Amino acid sequence: MIPPNIVPKIDIHQLVDRYGLKVSALAHRMIIDKDKAQDAAQEVWYQVLKSIDTFAGRSDVSTWLYTIAQRTILRYSAEERVISYREYTEHFNKEPIDYTGDDSNQRQWAKELCDYCLTAFCHCLTNRDRLIFVFRTLIGLDYSQIAVIMEMSEVAIRKVSSRSVTKVKSFMKRDCFLYNEKGRCRCRIRKHIINLDLKREYKLLSDTVDMFKMFQESERALPRKNYWLEFISDSDVTE
Repeated sequence: MIPPNIVPKIDIHQLVDRYGLKVSALAHRMIIDKDKAQDAAQEVWYQVLKSIDTFAGRSDVSTWLYTIAQRTILRYSAEERVISYREYTEHFNKEPIDYTGDDSNQRQWAKELCDYCLTAFCHCLTNRDRLIFVFRTLIGLDYSQIAVIMEMSEVAIRKVSSRSVTKVKSFMKRDCFLYNEKGRCRCRIRKHIINLDLKREYKLLSDTVDMFKMFQESERALPRKNYWLEFISDSDVTE
């Protein structure tokens, strides 16, 4: 533990550069509505700025930041609900979606729709379980750190994580054409995935592909906007 009289001063701009996109991704996966997810991300940063002088160094700065993020994002995601398998089936098996825009933007359009489905698949979990799932799968935190952030035992975190991964994989195997081309879902943009060869781009070579890599590849394909930079430029924080 760092002695209280030697608490390191946090450089707000370094914090922004290191964690801004990660917390934006966290909010995005937790909340389907993009505008609401952006509001949640910006609120996290507001709370970080408000609390920064109280950081006592009793934990790693990332644990401190993600603890603020989990409290804020869970509050914003309170109205998010678990989506049943029947609802997935009804949505994914509606009429195919065709692309009507400029050809140069077709690949981006297809990736955004695939990304939307990945977020929707996470909503087969409760808000708390989904947050643990995202911390582990997307942010890559270890079980002990998630336990501190969520104020749960590490044993409980491991159980929730294992159960959640199994459930999301099961939904994706049945309904995600990128994850399993033999799945039951017709996939509303199947022809675009084939024409654009997105399977190769996502490096998904079989129905046994690593689900974690699929989420991570989606983040690389569609990097989140760092809302922190926008927020901090309008604040009174100085170097």
